[in-house]
Amino acid sequence: MKVEPKSSTPQDEVLIVKLKRYRLWIFVAISVTYILSYFQRAAPAVVGPELMREFSLTPSELGLVGSMYFWAYAVTAVPGGLLADSWGARKTITAFVFLAGIGGLIFSLGTSMIMLATGRFIVGLGVGVVYVAAMRILADWYKSDERGTYSGILLAVGNVGALISTTPLVFLMGNIGWRNSFSLVAILTFVTAAISYGVIRNKPSDMGLPSPNQVNGAVMQTEVVKPSLGESLKTVFGTKKFYLLAILLFSYYGSFMGVGSLWAGPYLQNVYGLSKELAGSVLMMFPLGMVFGCPIAGYMSDKILKSRKKVLFWGCLLHILFYIPLIFLAGSLSTTMLYALFFGYGLTGGTFVSCFTCSQEIYEPKFAGTAVGALNMFLFGGGAFYQYVMGAVVGTFEPIAKNVYPVAAYQAAFAVPACGLILGVILFAFFKEGREEQ
Repeated sequence: MKVEPKSSTPQDEVLIVKLKRYRLWIFVAISVTYILSYFQRAAPAVVGPELMREFSLTPSELGLVGSMYFWAYAVTAVPGGLLADSWGARKTITAFVFLAGIGGLIFSLGTSMIMLATGRFIVGLGVGVVYVAAMRILADWYKSDERGTYSGILLAVGNVGALISTTPLVFLMGNIGWRNSFSLVAILTFVTAAISYGVIRNKPSDMGLPSPNQVNGAVMQTEVVKPSLGESLKTVFGTKKFYLLAILLFSYYGSFMGVGSLWAGPYLQNVYGLSKELAGSVLMMFPLGMVFGCPIAGYMSDKILKSRKKVLFWGCLLHILFYIPLIFLAGSLSTTMLYALFFGYGLTGGTFVSCFTCSQEIYEPKFAGTAVGALNMFLFGGGAFYQYVMGAVVGTFEPIAKNVYPVAAYQAAFAVPACGLILGVILFAFFKEGREEQ
């Protein structure tokens, strides 16, 4: 890196102000798409019981429908980063968010399990590129010492979508039905795609603006050597300790997507006999806890513990503790305790955000994008795995009424992610922070 002195002029200052203002609008546009992404991710927890009743779905079939979003998301993780680099983040986000709108319409018009699953898969394909492409935007519009802060904010904002998918979605479904509710979301997705194309620009130079590194009269120039696709994949997937992190996140992120984004809804209604409205209100505590947990975890890893591993390790251990009442006290908790339980579940789940920085710091900076994309494959592969497997476990029990399963079914299902987390933590204890020697 070299710094070339340059005298600052009033015109330079005006351009820098314009840069900061315009990148804020870009960040807002991306945030809206990410809110929709999180909404679609978490919505099955509320709409799942409705689908089981209307289509007479078995638990494993509902698990399959819900998991299709995550399989598609995992598939697009690495290609999404490559497209954002070659085609540009603006076109990538616009085209794929539009595709998500098509998937949303297919889901809302679904007349069979296959049609529902297809719609969910297309939605997952569409929104699967958003976060990776957003990281490309942050790299081009923000300085290196700003990106961590804004990526954490983006994750926290995304959980607003998960909040909307609880009580507000229950209210909307109660007034216009689940089909019209998801048709409305699909229309909003099309609108968001149009906004993204109109607002997002790949680089400041597209708007005649200076680089974000042009501050205080100095232009910081960094020579970046782009690695080949083969070199990137070989380096990332050829690093042994990457898998210690990936296995942990497969269960860490995957388990609370399986529980919080799908099976917690039927659990609350079957085990505790809560109404849809009250169950949605309790479920809202999960993303609310994430809204607080994500930025807190980022701050702790940067400023307090100054370690990604410590935040992930201890955060996951705390998260495991919340499975004790879910499994062993099922059916005996008060509503107030359920509110506290799901808030704590989300709060401790928020520590997963340190994984992205942790994965990047294993490698040289030029491999950072591939590292994030590769880790996303494990995150969302875990989400797909746990949603389906938990449903399969529930389905092994005889229902006590139509679409109503006994407490033991959910105790067995929730034991699956708990065991996965314990295994992941044990393996992650051998993980060593820092760059891998190549």
